[in-house]
Amino acid sequence: DFVGKLDGVEFDGGKAEGAPLVIGSGQFIPGFEDQLVGVKTGEEKTITVTFPEDYPAENLKGKEATFDITVQQVKVAGETTVDDEFAKSLGLESLEQLKGLLRGQLEQETAGLTRTAMKRALLDTLAKDHDFAVPPTMVEAEFQQIWNQLMQEAAREADPEAARKEIEDEKEDYRRIAERRVRLGLLLSEIGQANGVEVSQQEMRMLMQQAAQQYRPEDRQRFVDYVASDAMAQAQLRAPLYEDKVVDFLFDKAEVTEREVTREELEAAIEAEEGEEAAAPAPKKAPAKKAAAKKEEAKADDAAEEAPAKKAPAKKAAAKKADAAEEKPAAEKKPAAKKPAAKKAPAKK
Repeated sequence: DFVGKLDGVEFDGGKAEGAPLVIGSGQFIPGFEDQLVGVKTGEEKTITVTFPEDYPAENLKGKEATFDITVQQVKVAGETTVDDEFAKSLGLESLEQLKGLLRGQLEQETAGLTRTAMKRALLDTLAKDHDFAVPPTMVEAEFQQIWNQLMQEAAREADPEAARKEIEDEKEDYRRIAERRVRLGLLLSEIGQANGVEVSQQEMRMLMQQAAQQYRPEDRQRFVDYVASDAMAQAQLRAPLYEDKVVDFLFDKAEVTEREVTREELEAAIEAEEGEEAAAPAPKKAPAKKAAAKKEEAKADDAAEEAPAKKAPAKKAAAKKADAAEEKPAAEKKPAAKKPAAKKAPAKK
């Protein structure tokens, strides 16, 4: 447990109970963890730290603060033997079954990364080779959708005003992103219609059932009935799958070569493409902005997550949706988890 104070007075967000802390992880601000080396369960201690000058909370930047610490528990990391007994503790029958599940998961993730790289290259090629006027009303609607999400994200920042100003400075870039998304969406739709690409009724039923799972059990049937009676809702639900089917159709028509790369090489290639500006008339990548102060890692105590004693995370992309616009004109991209893989996987280009 800890209680933070400025000049002897508690400050908002500086208190937590049961907050997990790993010595040496750099999870908290500089100097915080170092002063807890060697503490024992039940020990009480007061430490003094100085918040970094670039700390997100304005009232804490560069300020010296004290934290009253109560050590609830001390644990030491131990080694785990990965064997049949370990697999059984996870509810599996054997170590071989565990290996098979992990192998399948890694192969699925690598396949997802490969498809992401291929799809991005395909959409970039389409955007480069096809430049035509698009309906201004469609561009405006798409832009507003992107803009609304950006404003919602900015409102959650430590300094909402600064975040909004940064986004405003890039407003025209987001408008170009919206135009690109609309153009690619229309182009894929035309390709699909011209080649008989369809989403079947069975696939639509599966989409509706999957989407309904995000609602409470008692509300799911109501959602399904709503989608079944609303053409616009059906179109929005159908769009991502339709787009993927058109992309698959184009992949089948493309001349594909294969080469072996490691998973790390594939991830690095995708990240490198994200960092480059697309060639004209494609828009440039969305600018980076400061991430929200809360940590991404799941913690047992919400108060611990919000405590300002934690170090501010590195900057991330300002608009996930806007970034995805350069890869998916109609649907959100599902990011693949990044776990190291020892073996090489075939990557298509």
